[in-house]
Amino acid sequence: RSQRDNKTGFIVPESSNDDLAIKDPDDVKIIFWSGGKDSFLALRALVRLGNNGRTQAEKASFGVVLLTTFDATSRIIAHQEVHISTVIRQANALQIPLVGVPMHRGTSETYVDRVRKGIELVSSSPYGKNKKLSLVFGDLHLAHTKKWRKDMLNYDLEYPNWKIPCEQLLADLDQSGVPCIVSASSNDIVKEGDVFNRQLYEKAIQNGVDAFGEEGEFHSLAKVWEVDRKMALGL
Repeated sequence: RSQRDNKTGFIVPESSNDDLAIKDPDDVKIIFWSGGKDSFLALRALVRLGNNGRTQAEKASFGVVLLTTFDATSRIIAHQEVHISTVIRQANALQIPLVGVPMHRGTSETYVDRVRKGIELVSSSPYGKNKKLSLVFGDLHLAHTKKWRKDMLNYDLEYPNWKIPCEQLLADLDQSGVPCIVSASSNDIVKEGDVFNRQLYEKAIQNGVDAFGEEGEFHSLAKVWEVDRKMALGL
């Protein structure tokens, strides 16, 4: 279950996430959340960073907010082909605040214009006011996408899984226990409804498909609600 914070526009899970959230953190990391495996793995990398210290005082002090863009009319997340209600379900399961950014068709506003408004919403809210904000992405190796974001977004950008070997990422996904289902595909090798696992990973490689779908070969949905929250996050 969740409630909407009418003052900020956030979707705020009712359950407490004291084991993850830092009270009044100095920094807030906004994860660009597609609902798929790459953004999920970026979240797990952040949790490891936050839990790296041996004592509470040594742990990294930052808050986490999810940010998702979706079509204002269809309510579908582009490329993932997943309804925004599914991402709200993820946020509830993970107990992490979510801000949704609707993309309106037929207006003069660009994607970047809308994203900036979403970031500004975080920065003006109780979650991000007077905090140092950074944007976190799940990209693995697409240099041109990374450069475009640097040129367009005037914030600190973080890529916790950048250039991390795919085998290492796959092992981390296995450890989470979270099933990831292919939600959209542009090829005949990896099909919608397939479970993204080691077998599918190897099949993709053998058939010349990027094993993580970085070029848009396929997209996925992380069913985080199917396992214990602490296991999913790596807490």
